[in-house]
Parts: sequence; structure tokens; C-alpha cells
Amino acid sequence: MSSATRAQMLDIETPVAVRMSWTELLFLHWALDPDLVRPLIPEGLELDTFDGRAWVALVPFTMTDCDFAGLGWAPGLTDFHECNVRTYVRVNGTPGVWFFSLDAQHLLPVLGGRWVWRLNYVYSGFDVSQRGTAHDYALRRRPGPWPKARTRVLWSTGEPLPTAQPGSLEHFLTERYWLFTKKRGRVFAGRIHHDPWPLTQATLVSLEDSLLDAAGFSGIAAGPPASVLATHRIDVIGEPLRLFDG
Repeated sequence: MSSATRAQMLDIETPVAVRMSWTELLFLHWALDPDLVRPLIPEGLELDTFDGRAWVALVPFTMTDCDFAGLGWAPGLTDFHECNVRTYVRVNGTPGVWFFSLDAQHLLPVLGGRWVWRLNYVYSGFDVSQRGTAHDYALRRRPGPWPKARTRVLWSTGEPLPTAQPGSLEHFLTERYWLFTKKRGRVFAGRIHHDPWPLTQATLVSLEDSLLDAAGFSGIAAGPPASVLATHRIDVIGEPLRLFDG
């Protein structure tokens, strides 16, 4: 983490639940008819669209240097692979992310994410490697109270991109500073803080996936994504989950 970024984050005058870095992250986005996505969004959340389309993403990455408040160091909490299936929503006009699933490498984050955050975390086995700009990322879900699924993504990263500007598709897809969940029938939210995404070009080499099918989007991975973006690293602070009042 750069000294400037670290200083900015330390100035936050709100409770901190976790400090972490997201590394070697890939955004794969498909554009869908909103009528296909809206029924999968819980009551109390409004589907957020761009150019009249809903956007569903598969996001593989690695969590590193995680520091969860009050827990100290614990095996499986410092560094682990994760892969999300997500879409975009608004609550009282505030844009954010709704997660259909979050596959994680270690059991402790899965239990904490499911019990504390009420997020649909899934315990999965991972096989991840990198050689230069080439990435090979695979996971298979372990047995549990979730649908069987797996994914394997091969991609390569390219040149840095300019910072995404408000109004652009890239900004809509990536610059999201709230995650929403439902707990006891009410909408809760976690706010995150980070610098604008340092995006890079990326090329999808191949994809074999059933995580999207398990989330309710059968067959969409058979077609090419409408947007492919990557980043090497971004440092993040997450606030505790709270009842969201806008």
C-alpha cells in the first residue's frame, strides 16, 4: 500500500471491520435483459441498469493482507482466493452490489461471511497459478448447502487503462462503494473505501463455468462477456455491516 493511500485510509473516522487488498482481479460482465435479473433481486432493492441493460459479473481474485478487527491473525483469514457472482442495485438511490454467491478458499471466511454478514459464501477448493501476465484460475465447490458448481478462467492482463470517468460503463461496473444484504427481512449495508480502480486491459482466453448457472443465469457463460477488465491490486477498508437507512 502506498504511503498516500495508507494516510487517506487512516483518516477515515468510522469503525473499521477489515483492512485488505484485492489482487489479480478479473471483471467479466455480461449484459442481460433486466426482466431476467429482477426476479432474483430481493424486495427492498432496485435493479441498477446501464443503457437499459442489467449487468451480471463473474469476479475471480485473491484477498491478501487481510486484517479483521478484533480477530488478530488466524489461519485462513490473512490470504485466500475468492470468486464472486454479482449484479448491481440501488437502495434509496444509493448504488451498490448484490452478491448471488461468494466462493472462498478457507472455511473461516465462509462461516463469518454467512453468519455475520448474511452473505451467500460458499466453501470451495481452488487451483490458481500465474506466469507473467497469464492467469489460470479454477475452483470446485465442496459439498455443502449450496448448488454444485465449478469454474476455470484463463486470462491475460495488458496495459493500464485511464481512470474510469463518471457516466462511463467502466465506472458503472467498478466504482461501487456499498454492498447490500438482507437480515431478518431488513436491508443492511457495508460501506467500503478505496482509491479509484487502477484498471488494466485484459483478454479472456477461455472460460468453463457453472457458477453463473447456479446463480440462475443458465447458459450465459457460453457467450462472450460484454466487458473484460482487470486490476493487479487495490487496497480496501470495509466498515461494519449496519442497517441501511440511506
